[in-house]
Amino acid sequence: MKQNELAILLSINEAIVTIQNKQNLFKIIFERLSGVLHFQFAGIILLDISKTRVEAFMKGLYAPGEFLDLTSGVNQMPLSEYPFSVSIKTPQITRTNMEEVVVPAKMARPEGMKEFMRLNVVSEIIHAPLLKGGEIIGFLNLGFAEKNTIKNKDFDFLQKIADQVAISVSINTAFDQLVQKEYYKNTQLRVNNSLASEKERDQLFIKIATEVNKIFPCSYVGLNVKISSPEERITVCFTKNKHGEMVVFPVNRNRDLPLLTLRSQIKPELEKKYHEYSPEEFAVLCRQSAHFQILHDKHGVDTIFFTSFSTLEEFEINLILAKGNNEQFYESEIQFILQMMPQFTLVLNNYFAYEEINHLKKQLEQEKNYLLEEINLPENFQEVIGNTAQMQQLLYKVQQVAPLDVTVLIQGETGTGKELIARAIHNLSDRKDKALVKVNCAALPATLIESELFGHEKGSFTGAIETRIGKFELANGGTIFLDEIGEMPLEIQSKLLRVLQENEFERVGGKKTLQTNVRIVAATNRILEDEVANGKFRADLFFRLNVFPLQVPPLRQRLEDIPLFVKYFLEKYSKKLGKNVLSIKKADLETLMQYNWPGNVRELEHLIERAIIISTGNNLEMSNLVLSNTKVGEINPASIKPLVEIEREHIITALRATGGKVTGENGAAAILGINGKTLGSKMRKLGIKREILIK
Repeated sequence: MKQNELAILLSINEAIVTIQNKQNLFKIIFERLSGVLHFQFAGIILLDISKTRVEAFMKGLYAPGEFLDLTSGVNQMPLSEYPFSVSIKTPQITRTNMEEVVVPAKMARPEGMKEFMRLNVVSEIIHAPLLKGGEIIGFLNLGFAEKNTIKNKDFDFLQKIADQVAISVSINTAFDQLVQKEYYKNTQLRVNNSLASEKERDQLFIKIATEVNKIFPCSYVGLNVKISSPEERITVCFTKNKHGEMVVFPVNRNRDLPLLTLRSQIKPELEKKYHEYSPEEFAVLCRQSAHFQILHDKHGVDTIFFTSFSTLEEFEINLILAKGNNEQFYESEIQFILQMMPQFTLVLNNYFAYEEINHLKKQLEQEKNYLLEEINLPENFQEVIGNTAQMQQLLYKVQQVAPLDVTVLIQGETGTGKELIARAIHNLSDRKDKALVKVNCAALPATLIESELFGHEKGSFTGAIETRIGKFELANGGTIFLDEIGEMPLEIQSKLLRVLQENEFERVGGKKTLQTNVRIVAATNRILEDEVANGKFRADLFFRLNVFPLQVPPLRQRLEDIPLFVKYFLEKYSKKLGKNVLSIKKADLETLMQYNWPGNVRELEHLIERAIIISTGNNLEMSNLVLSNTKVGEINPASIKPLVEIEREHIITALRATGGKVTGENGAAAILGINGKTLGSKMRKLGIKREILIK
């Protein structure tokens, strides 16, 4: 070996040992080489792990006297687009005659490569392989103005230089990897802290897109999450605005993203976790999906990156990234994104678990509040009273149908106790440990009944300040009692029919289809066959409800049960009102049994309650409450008061007994066994003014 060649090798070795800054190190190496080899430029390119891409090591080239920064130029490209003929299978020094070089037209900046070669008058390039452990990791490239400046006999010396450079590259790469590992660790910690505390779904997704953009600068981020089944998918997409912020990119429907096509390129058997779609492959996607076509037309996207990650719990996250302006995906970015995917998956998995727990917690709270209200209802006694043959036959039918998970339609006049029959069906069924949820279809405005039954999403209408579950979700696993179903609006009937047929529904303003396992018991005081004939009730819904009809007899058809009712109501309201009224005169009882009872059991209950209020001794005082011309079969229709008037008189009696006190302990609402707000509403509706009563 020549003396000056040995000196250069020793000098390069010394630089490797003493100089830590990568750019300064290679500048000194190239300066020392330029005095001997007389090249026009020198540079180092590295192969990625898969050996399918090349990348400028320092993002620049060295020409004698200056270092040319190419950071804004082509930093990475597929090896197939690399314009020089090099071999990675048989690594050896090769020459490239620039006159024979054809720069690929699809290369990111072909004109830049040609211009650089022209300005530097390069006619030949020597490629010396950089070897590590016998494997090629890249090339030392030297450009010369004249051909054969480096003779074949000098190749041995040049390879020794390349070996020294390879050592330096390996050291710098290892150091970079340590720095990068520390950066990854800090980034993962920052991302985890940023995402873990977020409790709003929309904000969580946009934070993920923002963090991805920090790691992997891109013009588009798409996330598709499968929670537990193919039907439960969430797709959100974001693009970068002019301020560099990630903003929502609308997706009209999940199927607009051809996920099966995207995932088909991932080969698990080859341990391939991602796929980069070339412009040609992306053009095919654009023909399949308007979503990608818009990305191409509006954002200049012509290639995308796709990766997927799933867990044993069937939780899956699909990530789609795109860069604009022919920017490329770098191996370091890709590897970091792949490392972050389990963390993103864990964050989302934990979030949806929290969301589900929060949903169940709210459902439990609503169920608890509902059951507490039910416990306080005055009608909430466990047994249906009645010894007549008609009632015994009815109860026998209840015992027959209760264990069977079929729909029941209860018909009967107002006040006959249809809700008690529904409660008995529930208590005798396998669903007795779950809630019996009651909905009075007549008491809800048509504009609110859909929200009450099926729930609503936050912001679905004015006043919807939070997501609320409906009665069908609340009753899941139990029974829902639809009272006065004949009053249900036609447009809601069609949605109820879907629940009966498919056991599914959507919340108001929601897109997600919810499943429900609920038994429906309906009741009405109308003749639904007539309502169907008049076009006020859907025939198909009627047939679905009328699987097992029950008819509750009116009180006038079971007068023998009146003594039982009187005994029960005496005990109930005497205890409630703090009085000791325990008996009724025989004459008064006979009078009660001769009355026609248009208001049925409810009218009898209110009558007994009023009588207890005005009674002063142990016997029930009835003289001022029962008319003598009310015998069964001898009733003058003109003498029957409207139910509204009876209710008005009953409320006024209770108010006078309490000195006009409406709510609170011993108030009229407590005596009547209803909520104070409900009593106030009834007073306004019936025109009862409190100040008149206490004058």
